Amino acid sequence: MSTWSWISRTRERKALELYIEHISKIKLVVDHATEALRAYREGDFKRFNEEWNKVFDLEREADDLKRKILAELSRGVFHPIDREEVIRLVINSDDIASHAKAWTRRLHFVQRELVHTSILDRLVEMANCVKEATKLIKDASAELIAGHENKVLEIANMIETLEENVDDVRAEALREVFTYCDSAKVSHCLLVKEIVDIIEDAADECENVADVLRSVALFKF
Repeated sequence: MSTWSWISRTRERKALELYIEHISKIKLVVDHATEALRAYREGDFKRFNEEWNKVFDLEREADDLKRKILAELSRGVFHPIDREEVIRLVINSDDIASHAKAWTRRLHFVQRELVHTSILDRLVEMANCVKEATKLIKDASAELIAGHENKVLEIANMIETLEENVDDVRAEALREVFTYCDSAKVSHCLLVKEIVDIIEDAADECENVADVLRSVALFKF
């Protein structure tokens, strides 16, 4: 390996180590967003607000880490393709946290007693899949740095399966939402439908991150 390649690979590894710190923070955002949704379903608004505050603070901390990683990439010696892949990892992962924050924020605007519990059960089920997928992203990132390419590919497939599960649950949730919309206020109907879509978007971003991890595992290590 040339000196240039070694420096580039060392820098990339450092960026990936920072990324693990980043995805660890994002995992906490999703964990607390899922707990907030569960508290909302149970009508425990004190716990809901506590979880929301944690989501808000942790998402901001994840943003700070994102900027730190991007600054590292701008200063380091990277092949353009290497830099692009790490940037995709960081940006797509950050979107997971943004979606988790968004679905929690939307819940503030919907009166709990007016939302069918069956719909909230579906939302919690979807959020649990996103929570598990985010954990797997963290696991895959650690395996990537360890050089375990096959393990990364295996975990990426598991994340893809979770995203497909979210799609299936979303279809069931939408049927219930449309029934709910027959009698609900238009504003509540739109908000509940939007929450369903936001959680699905978070799952899609998990799959996007898995695709990048798969690509790095296949071609870089």
